[in-house]
Amino acid sequence: MAAVTQRVRAPKMESLFAAVLVLFGFRLGVRPIHDNSMLTHLRTGIDMVNGDGIPTVDPYSFIAAGRSWTVQSWLPEWTYGWAYELGGFRFVVLEQALLCALLAWLIVRLARVGSPLRTTLAAVVAIGIGAPYWSPRPLLFGLIFMALLITVVEGRRSSWLLIPIVWLWVQSHGSFPLGLVWLGGRALGQWIDWRAWPHDTMRYIGAFVVGLLASIVNPLGAKLLLFPITILEKRDSFKSILEWQSPDFNGSDGRFALVFLAVALVILARSKVSWRDLVPVVGFVILSLLAMRNLPVLALVLAPVLGRALRRTETSSRSGVTATDEFTPRRQRLNRVVFVAVLATFAVFAASIWTTPPLALAPFPEKAVTYLDEKGLLVAPHVLAEQDFVGNYLTLRFGRRVPVFIDDRYDMYPAEVAADYQTLNTGGPRAPSVLNRYDVDVVLWNRQQALATVLTASEAWTQVFRDGDWVVYRRTSTIER
Repeated sequence: MAAVTQRVRAPKMESLFAAVLVLFGFRLGVRPIHDNSMLTHLRTGIDMVNGDGIPTVDPYSFIAAGRSWTVQSWLPEWTYGWAYELGGFRFVVLEQALLCALLAWLIVRLARVGSPLRTTLAAVVAIGIGAPYWSPRPLLFGLIFMALLITVVEGRRSSWLLIPIVWLWVQSHGSFPLGLVWLGGRALGQWIDWRAWPHDTMRYIGAFVVGLLASIVNPLGAKLLLFPITILEKRDSFKSILEWQSPDFNGSDGRFALVFLAVALVILARSKVSWRDLVPVVGFVILSLLAMRNLPVLALVLAPVLGRALRRTETSSRSGVTATDEFTPRRQRLNRVVFVAVLATFAVFAASIWTTPPLALAPFPEKAVTYLDEKGLLVAPHVLAEQDFVGNYLTLRFGRRVPVFIDDRYDMYPAEVAADYQTLNTGGPRAPSVLNRYDVDVVLWNRQQALATVLTASEAWTQVFRDGDWVVYRRTSTIER
């Protein structure tokens, strides 16, 4: 009887708190897909599963048609394609929810202290910094592999585990150099702490490098390893992308992250932090201030550091007092009730995937695009110019049938194309000449933007459609009268 009782023993409070945080991650993931980049990732994955293979040249735009394109996130896109094949976009949402839940669980494990409240505090602070930037796209894969790297190193697991982790990371997201940055910062911190060669971390660095070499074995070869260099070469083009800019702490997401970042700094200030922890944290704080896309990575770096800081505080506050385990039958029953409630909430959130639209398309000009399609203005001989995020929408909706002017794949477009798009986006005096250069005769644009004002005032262009903030212009000389 005792053995049976042991097997059905209720989860402890720390596990329940962890389950609630995993539930929070799952809830973030079940939101309808809204990220415009994800729309192109979805289409690429769908095309791959349908037999088109991994693209090696651009198949979606006319402005860079046939130009070499390294599909850095081919592996996540392949999973999106199969999820869509099996259950449509709702299965893709389910996949994102499971990834967010897994990421939350990994953070809780990294932040674990052994005390329910302190573990929860460390995990909540870390999740609070990163969660506003958990976006449904291959970034989630990059964050999970970063968390796995830290888990292996912090847990002093076999360094050889890093080889498959790094291989998968390289096939999934271009953030893999950040793993080496973290390892290098940790090694430097250990050298400062010990004034000796950090053998412990160096063996993980060696395994990471072996993983990089092994990652060359993939459908695209060494191009994936060189992808971060492409980003550096085109950094001017990326300056206009929001996630590559410094965080805006005036926005709701920025304020949310800032509050938890301040709490993290207070916790660290009250504890004696080793250089092993301090160097990586400072390094990733700097990287996060340079580009907001690094904030969720900073959260992963902070999670085990916060756990250690709170563990020291707990040890100091006990002052030799021995804690007792009050896991009474009454609390066991309460914990079971809470656990069942958490599971029920998981089921409710999962069911919501099938009761809400899987794609959040309100920001996109659906009616205007339908008008263009019905009028035959999306295909030759017509040439359409549209904003970059609208290009992602067109690609998902029509695939290769409708070539777009531009989308947000700035790693692929020539620098001069990105510069021309910025001219259109700002509505500068050179905007009409840019349209002429690319033989554009149809423009779909937001009427609140400067280019719409320029075209409205021009006799060379005529507004032919409007729906809310979206307008369609045609060259006056090409309109049949």
